Amino acid sequence: MLWGNKNLYLKKLFKAFLRHKLVMKVLIFDSNPITLEQVKSKVSKSKQISEIYSCKSANNFSHLIETKNPQFVFLNQEAANKIKQKHQISTRRFVLIVEPNKMLELDHKALQIVDALIQTKATELEYQILISALKLEIGKSRPIRKLTSPKGTPPRLTPREIQILHYLSLGKSDLAISNELQVGLPTVKTHERRIFSKLRVSNRTHGVAQGIRWNII
Repeated sequence: MLWGNKNLYLKKLFKAFLRHKLVMKVLIFDSNPITLEQVKSKVSKSKQISEIYSCKSANNFSHLIETKNPQFVFLNQEAANKIKQKHQISTRRFVLIVEPNKMLELDHKALQIVDALIQTKATELEYQILISALKLEIGKSRPIRKLTSPKGTPPRLTPREIQILHYLSLGKSDLAISNELQVGLPTVKTHERRIFSKLRVSNRTHGVAQGIRWNII
């Protein structure tokens, strides 16, 4: 379906999410003070967030996780790789902050905690919609789906599929990939469906994670 006004559609979607009134806590973990403030500023615009905590060190992070019990945790890949403990419960979601055009380099433990990706340059509305979507998942009170460990022979991806998976790991949108490769948007989406099928995943986050774990990207 084509939408005449993307922002209008996103605002309508966001209003629907706001029907779920439960407010929640957020912890932002980033050693870069500039990024920390950028993310904090955008997250603070969400009416669903009651409290925001921020930290720059792994020790302080562990303390805040235990004492404040935030439902959302935003962190960059450097911070994700510093976490020595999973800190995971069924009502907590970890969001990886992705720098544009920077390759993801996550170790095994970091991959285990990531639930979603968002670019640092994402708009305030995109941050709010992500929070709303993850809050709906939390409201279902279901255990977090675990990423299956790779077993057997790695899936065979074509050079084009590997290229697109690499772009996904950089946080590029389908439209950006389409423009980069000079192919139609439906073609990009078809490649993504095949990639997800081969990797046995259902979304971008798990697709990138599995691609890294298989050493495909």
